[in-house]
Amino acid sequence: MKKIFFKRLFYFSIGLFFGLLFLNFIIDQKTDGKGVDYCYFPNCRVLKDLRKNGDFNAFLKDSVLVDGTVLFNKSETRTSPCQRYVVEYAEIEYRFERCDTVVSYLK
Repeated sequence: MKKIFFKRLFYFSIGLFFGLLFLNFIIDQKTDGKGVDYCYFPNCRVLKDLRKNGDFNAFLKDSVLVDGTVLFNKSETRTSPCQRYVVEYAEIEYRFERCDTVVSYLK
């Protein structure tokens, strides 16, 4: 009885290994080797959208739009055609305006 269990466990672990290897290869191909970034919360989704559609300097793109916090109570999210977001980073507020496909930094 124990031999059968260990034999099945061995085959299962081989299949699991190849499955994870295949999944890793597919995810690498889909994300161009950058890894997977899941954004489920509104703060993360807004920051990711601002990073993706904006052309900013390295400080804004690598620090403010990665580690910042969106202040939704100060942001104008329901206006059209452009929404304005306030992002707080290191006790300083940064303002961004997101139109259809362009994001700009407001000073």
